[in-house]
Amino acid sequence: MSLKKDLVRVSFSNFIVLISSVVNGLVLPYILSIEDFSQVKTYTLYASFIGFLHFGFVDGLNIKYGGHNSDSVDKKEFNTYHNFFLSFQLVAIVLIFVIGFILSNDILLLIGLAILPINLQSFFLYYFQAIAQFKQYSISTIIVPLVSILITITLMILGVSDFRYYVLASIFGYIVSVFVLEYKYKKTTNFSLSISLKSIPMNIKLFRLIFFSGFYIMLGNLLFTLFFDSGRWIAKIFTGDINFAIYSLGVSLIGFVMVFIGAINKTFYPHLYNNHSKEVVRNIKIILFIISSFTLVGYFFLETIVTSFLPKYIDALPVTAILMASLPGMVVIKSIYVNLYKIKKIEKKFLRDTFVYLAIALSLSLSIYFYFKSLESIAVASVISIYIWTMLPISCQPFVLKEFLKDALYFSLVFMVFWYAYKAEYNNAIRIVCCAIGILLLNIFFYKKHVLNLIKRRV
Repeated sequence: MSLKKDLVRVSFSNFIVLISSVVNGLVLPYILSIEDFSQVKTYTLYASFIGFLHFGFVDGLNIKYGGHNSDSVDKKEFNTYHNFFLSFQLVAIVLIFVIGFILSNDILLLIGLAILPINLQSFFLYYFQAIAQFKQYSISTIIVPLVSILITITLMILGVSDFRYYVLASIFGYIVSVFVLEYKYKKTTNFSLSISLKSIPMNIKLFRLIFFSGFYIMLGNLLFTLFFDSGRWIAKIFTGDINFAIYSLGVSLIGFVMVFIGAINKTFYPHLYNNHSKEVVRNIKIILFIISSFTLVGYFFLETIVTSFLPKYIDALPVTAILMASLPGMVVIKSIYVNLYKIKKIEKKFLRDTFVYLAIALSLSLSIYFYFKSLESIAVASVISIYIWTMLPISCQPFVLKEFLKDALYFSLVFMVFWYAYKAEYNNAIRIVCCAIGILLLNIFFYKKHVLNLIKRRV
């Protein structure tokens, strides 16, 4: 396995995802009213819970096949898992549709349409990630944004301004992706694309083991999602649609950079699985610090785009600037810590730890928001919460005071450089250069050996 090759391959697919994010993150707020854009973001907020409806089954498969290769997988057994998964997801869809019709809630009805394609895609992608089949993973990942972009552009040309059609464009992308995944897997393994209820009773013990191993990860992932979305939920509940749309745009803007976090996260899992010693984890963490610190420079490009094309959302810029500071910590949590919980098979600790950090995040966000009553205060609370987890991991990494103090000083100085550039009254070109040079010098000062290794491509 080549970590470089896997990173390049998945980064390319995530570049396509980035283009889609730009279309949906910048074009949609431009052509939709603030209220309709708020509805789109409400859908995405609710859709983040769709993964809960597989009740840990795909996470269990990810754990079961982690470190395997395609030749060592029992295809007949995998076929059984597939058919069972398809069966109980259809039950979940019926329940959501019933609730949506009773409440006459369009968002819930759209969620019902999205359940099967999103979760079935996750079923296959978690499997490909576990066995390090990143070529297939990348192809499948590209399909969703490509289809979504094509439909979105078509809707724009036709002058459609109803948010529902843009949500449906995203859902249709997942549907196409699932059809391709089903076809390719059936072609290579001759597995049966059928729903067989007869085999369920005799395999119930097998299914129970998969659910049991994945349930804690899934529940932890649910709390994990709430942890990172705590700011958006507070903005949604305690502020109006306009403020929620503004805060959501700030989150969307840093999402352009976060797309590449997904590439890092997925590719590191099988490599960490084979070697997760303290020294290796520390080296990877520093590499992620260095790479992600330069993402802060991206803010100044985003500022130009918003001021030029989205002046009605200019109030989102301070929120975006604050949230940008969370990216290095977010990368470490998602790419290292979450993977280590899976690899070390400490799922219950992942659930417990995530609950603790979520409680901290909600307490901070609520108390700071009710004191300052501003969107910026919610963003500050979110950033503080992320770095509490980054610097003080409870279970997956031992606490080393020397490393803690060094990293704390490093981040403090990096953020000071970024904030100075943000506040400076120069043109954007000068601010970009100053910020990039300042961050580069800090990285050389704190982590010279790792910077040189990166330059020499010794990853």
